[in-house]
Amino acid sequence: MLDGLFGYIDHPAWPILVVVISTFMLEDLAIIGAAFLAASEKMAPGVAFFAVCLGMFIGDTALYLLGRAALIWPKLRRKIRHPIIQKQVRPLRKSPWKQLMLIRCMPGLRTFGYIACGLAKVPATPFCLANLASIVAWAAALFVTTYMLGRQFGEQLHEWMWFLLPLAIVGFIYTQRRARRTMEEAA
Repeated sequence: MLDGLFGYIDHPAWPILVVVISTFMLEDLAIIGAAFLAASEKMAPGVAFFAVCLGMFIGDTALYLLGRAALIWPKLRRKIRHPIIQKQVRPLRKSPWKQLMLIRCMPGLRTFGYIACGLAKVPATPFCLANLASIVAWAAALFVTTYMLGRQFGEQLHEWMWFLLPLAIVGFIYTQRRARRTMEEAA
C-alpha cells in the first residue's frame, strides 16, 4: 500500500497540491515556501504562484461561507462569537473593498476577517473580486521578493536551509500569535 502511495510523490501535481494545502495553515509561509521551490527550480514560478493564489482563495472563500452559514444556523453563530469578528462586521458593511485589503495585510486578522465578511452579508461577487485583488497583490509582493532573494542567495543558503526553516516557522508562528493576542487585548 505504501509503495503505491509513494509512487504518486513523483507526480508533477504533487508539489502543487502541497502548496495549495499549505496555504490553509500558514499562507505567508506557504508563499515563501512556493517562492523558494520556484527559485530552486523544483517548480515553475508561474505554477507556484498560481498554486499559492488558488489555495488562498479556496481557504478565504471557505471562511466566508462559514460566516454566511452562521447566519442560518444559530448554533454555529454561537460557536464563532469572538470580539474581533464582531468588531469587523460594521466596517465591512460600509466599505468591504478597503477592509478586505486591510485584512489581507494584518497578521492574525485573516481568519476572523473572512468569517466577519460572511456575517456582514458582504455580497459574494464584491467579496470574491476584492479578495482576489488582495490575494494577487499580497502574494505577488511576497512571492517576488522571496523568489529574487532565493535566486540570489540560494546557493549560499542551501546548506543552512534545513536549520533555518524550522527557526523561520517557529518565529513566524510566534509573531502571528503575538499579533493576534495584541489585537484580542485591544478588542
